[in-house]
Amino acid sequence: MSIRQRALIGGVASLGVVGTSIALFASQAPGDPATELQIEDTAEVLYAPDLEAAVADLQFYEPTTVAVFTHRGGSEALTDDYALNNAVLEFAQDSRPDWLSDNEQKWADDLFIMAVDPEGRLVGTYFGENRKVSQGDQDNIQDAAKDDYRAGRWTEGTIAGIEDAAGQMNQPVARSGVGIGVGAGASLLTLAGAGGYLWAGVSRRDKSKEARAVGDRAMANVVRDYDETQIHANLIPEQSRYGGAMLGRYEEYTAQFRELTELGNEAKGIPESDYDNADTVSTMTKYRETAESLDTLDDVIADTAALLNLDRAWPQAWERQVATLRADLEGVEPLLSSTLDEEVRGLAAAQPLREFASAGLAELDRLHGGLESGEVSPDDALDAVREVRDGLSGHLDSLAGDIARQVGEDEDEQQMMESAMHRERVKREPTILSTTDHTWTWITINSFNTGYSNGTQEVQSSRQAASSSGSTSGYSSGGSFSGAGSSSRF
Repeated sequence: MSIRQRALIGGVASLGVVGTSIALFASQAPGDPATELQIEDTAEVLYAPDLEAAVADLQFYEPTTVAVFTHRGGSEALTDDYALNNAVLEFAQDSRPDWLSDNEQKWADDLFIMAVDPEGRLVGTYFGENRKVSQGDQDNIQDAAKDDYRAGRWTEGTIAGIEDAAGQMNQPVARSGVGIGVGAGASLLTLAGAGGYLWAGVSRRDKSKEARAVGDRAMANVVRDYDETQIHANLIPEQSRYGGAMLGRYEEYTAQFRELTELGNEAKGIPESDYDNADTVSTMTKYRETAESLDTLDDVIADTAALLNLDRAWPQAWERQVATLRADLEGVEPLLSSTLDEEVRGLAAAQPLREFASAGLAELDRLHGGLESGEVSPDDALDAVREVRDGLSGHLDSLAGDIARQVGEDEDEQQMMESAMHRERVKREPTILSTTDHTWTWITINSFNTGYSNGTQEVQSSRQAASSSGSTSGYSSGGSFSGAGSSSRF
């Protein structure tokens, strides 16, 4: 079946399913205005004309009396999660008995109460038995008001909460989360069936083309340099510690070169009409990755031959081994003086790190001079580079621990911060050290900054989640009262 035929059949099916879902959703729209709006603004924070106008424009699924209650709970309400629940109930018992059921054990039918305590930072929602919603929906209604409440926009927040409540109470199945989910799910499944094949085909085709193009460029470089790489490998001294290890990588290089040749022939033999197949994407991706890997490896083999033999190209090869390390050592001072937040710039581990960076730069210069004069062997110089890199990582680790203890207010936050900073480690770069030891990892200034940024964001998110305490239902002073409703902090 052609793609055009699939699109046509899928389009007809989609129109049928989506059209039915939309028609059912539209037929169940809310159509009842609020029966009455009762405003009890004891905190004197609302602008009644705006509130009245907004509620007059709202539509409910069933006729509903909307009551708005504001209350100043004082400092006590900041620590009492039941403060607003109790205040609403006590006000109803003293001044608005019409808010209560006949037996005074629940809220009156057809009633919705939106309440806010601007001093206690509490928002509450309360429902007659024939208007009550799930706790999750209560949370959503309260959340709808919180952004405005946090900004002191009490009227706007109240309107937002009532508007959300109008869409939740007595919601028909077709407009409920379940109903919308079923309708949307059926529509999406149909659309996915119609469009999935087309999208997957286009996406796979583009990935195949890109991988093929990148692979071709990298393979051309590998083929061009193959003979020269063989010469470089023959020049690598086997008795050298790093030379022996690199010769082992050269054996892998020759085996992978044969594999790359086969992959290249296979890639060239695949017609573009098959580029949308998953198998083609897999083949092209493997072709690209193998070609790029060898294109990098042959450069490192050349650097190994140049450095270990100290031929005329060794200064350039040496610089490639230390360039990223030098940049990190030079980046320590900006990190400590400007990049990090002020609260963590003067920690105990900062000064030893600063001194180590200065000594590390001097060591790199000493090693270059030693290689130039013949006082330092290439193997010893590479060992020393690794020691400097590991030393820098150790000092950054120590700073990470100090930062975690400074930023984290408790053990959980400290572990969260430290974990975020320690998981950002680098394990690969085109150098002799990295190529001859795949298990080696280290910390760069960039990876440290990434870990620091991720860690502080995780801690802040955790605090925000903790500060927005869960909803509190029930009434600590209400006796046997069991009206539906809850409150939460903003």
